[in-house]
Amino acid sequence: MDFKKLTVKLIFLTFVIIILCCGFYFVFLKSKLQNSVVYYKQGLEYYNEGDYQNAYYNFSKIYPADKLFLNATYKEAKCADFLNDYKTALRKYSVLEFFIKDENITPFIIWRKGNIYLSLNNKLKAKSEFLKLRKEYKTSEYGIAANYKLANLVDNKKESYLIEYLKNSPKGKFSKNAIDLILKEKSFPTSNEDKITIAKAMLENQQYMECIKVLKAVPINLSWVYLIQALDKLNSPENIIKVGASGVLFDNSNIDEETLENAISIYIKNVPQSGEKTSREIFEKSMDNNTKGVALYKNIQYSEPKAAYLKKNKFYEKFPSSRHAPYVLYDLFMENLISGKNILALKFGKIYLSLYNNREITPCVLYFTSYIKKQQLDPSYKESAYEIIEKYPNSYYAFLSYKNLINPKFLTLKKPFVTKKTYIEFPYKENKRVENFYDNFINLQDFSPFDDFRIQDLTIKSWIEYKKGNRALSSVLARDYIINSEKLPKRSEAVWKLAYPVYYGEEINRYSKERNLNPYLILALIKEESHFDPNIESAVGAVGLMQVLPSTAEMVTGSLFAKSSLKTEDLNINVGTAYFKYLMENFLNKEELCVISYNSGPNAVKRWIDKNNNIPFDIFVEKIPYSETKTYIKKVFGAYWNYLLTYENIKL
Repeated sequence: MDFKKLTVKLIFLTFVIIILCCGFYFVFLKSKLQNSVVYYKQGLEYYNEGDYQNAYYNFSKIYPADKLFLNATYKEAKCADFLNDYKTALRKYSVLEFFIKDENITPFIIWRKGNIYLSLNNKLKAKSEFLKLRKEYKTSEYGIAANYKLANLVDNKKESYLIEYLKNSPKGKFSKNAIDLILKEKSFPTSNEDKITIAKAMLENQQYMECIKVLKAVPINLSWVYLIQALDKLNSPENIIKVGASGVLFDNSNIDEETLENAISIYIKNVPQSGEKTSREIFEKSMDNNTKGVALYKNIQYSEPKAAYLKKNKFYEKFPSSRHAPYVLYDLFMENLISGKNILALKFGKIYLSLYNNREITPCVLYFTSYIKKQQLDPSYKESAYEIIEKYPNSYYAFLSYKNLINPKFLTLKKPFVTKKTYIEFPYKENKRVENFYDNFINLQDFSPFDDFRIQDLTIKSWIEYKKGNRALSSVLARDYIINSEKLPKRSEAVWKLAYPVYYGEEINRYSKERNLNPYLILALIKEESHFDPNIESAVGAVGLMQVLPSTAEMVTGSLFAKSSLKTEDLNINVGTAYFKYLMENFLNKEELCVISYNSGPNAVKRWIDKNNNIPFDIFVEKIPYSETKTYIKKVFGAYWNYLLTYENIKL
């Protein structure tokens, strides 16, 4: 036998088979793959109409080689689930669980498998699924709910599972059922902690009388803070006074400060004398520092400014661990700063910075500490300024630090922004399969799966809302993610573009250029005014992206406009920028004053300027009497700064 010839023949035969397979793919499978979108859309139409049989048929026509296969498999699983074809549903869910490994999707899959096994009366497998869900995804909504399901599957741990469910989800879908199951048990929970957990869930579910009954079995020194909440909902002032009068005398050192403060506030509100007098009496009579601290803080709120100032000094010294202590010190710092008492302000600023690190107010303390040091010609002022840039780069005070302390030559940018940078991709690129799974649902306008998944990741939720066109919600979710992150995400991450998106770039650039305005500032203004919702209307009648009043539109253009026409994006930006140009002409091109005026009106700003002549502008902002306007300018320039950092090459 000629092995050489045989080898050549085998190679040739293999090559022919490959060619035939490729031909088969291009002739048959490729046509099928091209039709997958058609099949999916047809299936989705049937699915939305409740015709799950025909929906399943169409979804099943999508082949494993197609990019829509896993999405179709999910829809097949759902169809089979609705049709009570549990074996098929389990098979499809199992395929998904194998291929999709994602903490936002997998909990739902396991949850459905566990419930299907319950429907099949296979309690052993159901228990296995819920235990896995509880162990591997315990903080997810489905992981928490698994405790409720396990309570009906594991008799010897029934109460502990129910209590754990109520502790983590006091107002959840199964909370009322969980409460009923516990109360029906012969062996009522003996732990005071468990009884309080049940009572708190009853408060959340408006079961106030039942809550009081449960709390009667708990020592009054532990239960009064919750009992007084139930009595408040039942509008029972006499009982509130009775419970509160004894409650404030107990040792409340083990009760969390927020709960204690809520109870004391209810008590003070119902006592027929001044809040100042009642809070002072509580402070004098109470025996533990927790109660005394809350009483003194409430007393400060009821006191005149001079007396409040002295009490704030006392508060931060005696109750430094209180959740209010950082804010009290901050108040003392700002009060002295605004009054021009820089030495005292610096003293309180140093004390604050040595004791606390609050992401919300620390940048402000750092900035004005640097500001005072610079006035005193102390060269160390730059250290605090750089600390803000390093630790709180997204803060309004980071913008002030950079502009005023680090780079005085920095000029606000008036060049157009590049609109091609504005498309936002899926936030996580590590798992392409999961990315495609999300993306396919979005592209096919099939949003119902996201309701099933109960996604907890705020970045993904933000991206989904962005793709759905819910601009305001998308931006807020991304902002909340950034605010609550222990460590700020890198500026290159998608969450920054989600929090600070660019819409209507061409219109903003065009009208900003025409009127020599700062396009990024107009963009930030629109973000804070409307979150890019063109149809929004305020209580006073301001409409559209830049919240333009019809009277303002008439003033700057000389024409009358209906509210409906002012909601047109192009016209709204045209009129809004025209009004901003009008403000620039009235305030000598000072952008900060124009932003304040945009919120409060130019006449109010002129009054504040006359009253606070010759004080530095940054302190002027802190003295603005309207809290809404004070917050507004910080939000606008904070957004402006973050737009620059996200889309421009600002070297810090």
